[in-house]
Amino acid sequence: MTEEQHIFKKIEQVGDRVLRLAAVELCNEIIENRYKSAEIIDFLGSTRVFAVIARYKKMTPHKNDPGDKGHSKLLSNAYEYSIGALYYENKVKAIETAKADLAHFYENQEIYFVKKQA
Repeated sequence: MTEEQHIFKKIEQVGDRVLRLAAVELCNEIIENRYKSAEIIDFLGSTRVFAVIARYKKMTPHKNDPGDKGHSKLLSNAYEYSIGALYYENKVKAIETAKADLAHFYENQEIYFVKKQA
């Protein structure tokens, strides 16, 4: 792994943790059923959701991502990296941005997921 790839993974992991923290904070604010919140936090903190948000933001895979997995995982990593990089610049803004992105996704899931007609 090159030095650039190592730095990418480090920042991407920080972004992942910030996004998961934002998911917990969001659920504490909007979910009344505490039994349901763990399930929602897991969903909001998933690769699938991060990839969908990255697509919505028209992101592309990061050039230093050493991953060899599918396109969705690469998009998820790019989004996590963007939040992680923001965290190193401004911690509060990173959490607020992550929370706003996740709130927008949660409130507008029908935009992101088109259900198949039977």
